[in-house]
Amino acid sequence: MLRKDKINRDILLSIFILSAGVMMAIGRFYDERLSLLGINFSIIFSSIFMVLFFSVLFLVKSIKIDLNKILLYIFYCLLIISCLILWSIYGVTDYGLVKFFNLVLIPLPISLVIIEKFNNRDRNLMINILLGISVLLLLFTLFSFSTLSSSRTGVLGGGPIVLSRWLCFGAVVVLFHPRIKRFKVIYILLFLFAALFTGSRGPIGSFLLVMILYFFFNFRKVFFRAVALFSFIIFLLFVTGAFEQLSQYSTVSRVFMNIGEGGLSKTNNRSYIFESSIQEIISYPLGVGSGNFVEYTEDPSFFKNKDLFYPHNLFFEII
Repeated sequence: MLRKDKINRDILLSIFILSAGVMMAIGRFYDERLSLLGINFSIIFSSIFMVLFFSVLFLVKSIKIDLNKILLYIFYCLLIISCLILWSIYGVTDYGLVKFFNLVLIPLPISLVIIEKFNNRDRNLMINILLGISVLLLLFTLFSFSTLSSSRTGVLGGGPIVLSRWLCFGAVVVLFHPRIKRFKVIYILLFLFAALFTGSRGPIGSFLLVMILYFFFNFRKVFFRAVALFSFIIFLLFVTGAFEQLSQYSTVSRVFMNIGEGGLSKTNNRSYIFESSIQEIISYPLGVGSGNFVEYTEDPSFFKNKDLFYPHNLFFEII
């Protein structure tokens, strides 16, 4: 017989996982775009999420300390304290505040619950929920194909980069999901096909890196299958003319570094952002605080005119 408190614990955590998936899908604690009939639904979702988070905390009867937890908690503390110190020195922007509070109010609470209360069942449930969100976004992407093929847009109010991250995340989950065996390759290709039309290179590049590592660590097991699959995809893309047809779309062409429009000629802006980021790191090796990248770069007008407020590179942004 299952104990009643065990059932209550599972129900509460399951609802929390659902709310966590919703919050990660929104990506913001408050989102002005989620207003309908004068009601901002992001406030409702966020309130439910925080109530569930504090409810789950009451389930933590004791904390088991180990080296991994200590290092992770130290990292979180340094992250928050260093940002506050840098803000006191270099000032704070509205953009930086929004990013900081979104970090503290969404990923950190979810991470704390995972660390202290998750078991294998909870982990699997969260992965499946996040995969479900990816599938939902895939369907909306396919339904919005005509719009996405002509301009860099997202779906459901989100941006193209976020959409591409979710789609590539779905491809990664399908790759490793033990229960998805039939049509695995087709599902992955569907996710990647949709991600191409977001025009975002970063998430697709990250997926390719995952594939390279997967191939490296499973070399003997997957070598022949990987070579055969790769050859088949290359055949479909080039021999059938599919690559040329796809490159005619501006969003897809952007992912392939604008090969159809002069190669790297249209990526100079990104190169300039990276150069500015490196120069800022050299000038301020300890950082300038969250959201202050544009304020302390050598050419702030360039970024402000283009509405660019971050280095467009995760490692540069952290540094």
